[in-house]
Amino acid sequence: MQKKDLKTGMIVMTNGGFFYLVLRDTGMDISEYKDKDVLLSISASGNIGFSWMGLSDYNNELECEDKDFNIAEVFIADRAINIGRIKYYKSVWKRKLTR
Repeated sequence: MQKKDLKTGMIVMTNGGFFYLVLRDTGMDISEYKDKDVLLSISASGNIGFSWMGLSDYNNELECEDKDFNIAEVFIADRAINIGRIKYYKSVWKRKLTR
């Protein structure tokens, strides 16, 4: 999977085990405090948005400077009403481990 394949409503998991909700085309410019495409954090209790990262920090292979934040897996919701409710998501892509 590549960055262009990520869609709003998908959830990604990083190498560090953190989950983020994908939001594409926010209408914002890219700066230190905003980005056109963002990842909103999902806490262990399921709360969305206590922190964020810009997708502009990622290359096309879903990798960024800090390897703990490389995207390791991508999930989609089973139906629209379940967007953001991670227990209703299924994995659609997982990074292959390299040795």
